[in-house]
Amino acid sequence: MRRIGVIADNHSRTSDGADLPQPVLEAFSGVDLIVHCGDAGSWGTLDRLASVAPVIGVRGGHNGEGEDARISGETRVIDIDGLRAGIVHDLVRQGVLKESNPKLVPATDDLSGALHGLFGEQIDLLLFAGTHTPRIGTVGGTFFVNPGSPTLPSDRPKGSLGAVAIVEVDAGIASARVIELWR
Repeated sequence: MRRIGVIADNHSRTSDGADLPQPVLEAFSGVDLIVHCGDAGSWGTLDRLASVAPVIGVRGGHNGEGEDARISGETRVIDIDGLRAGIVHDLVRQGVLKESNPKLVPATDDLSGALHGLFGEQIDLLLFAGTHTPRIGTVGGTFFVNPGSPTLPSDRPKGSLGAVAIVEVDAGIASARVIELWR
């Protein structure tokens, strides 16, 4: 079984990522990989996350200065034990959705085709962000996971911690859960 930590929309403002809350690192204890779906703020966030597990991600929203080898464009596809996982920050900006919050509204009747066009191949799992609200579900045969935001949740009072997600893949079957963070 592979365990993947999924994070997005933390908007780190410190160069070393020190403003990424400790509960995020605790939530990711024991994961095999951490995927950042954009809006990292400073790339120092990635260094802080890398103290727990290897990190990869995509650009989107507010990014660190310059390049970072762990970040690969605005989209990427990875293999997680035989499942193809597409990673993107904002599906509205990419033209796949008309609306992503409070509900997902596809820009076309063929969501699967739109995702194939975005990623250049069929995906089984979609890791996305941009809403600051966590959500997990299946749409058109694709398993969607949005971790929300650990630092700027849109569904909580200002100053509250939000959420991250854990995806587990076992024998070609993905499951996910939202991890609620607390101060």
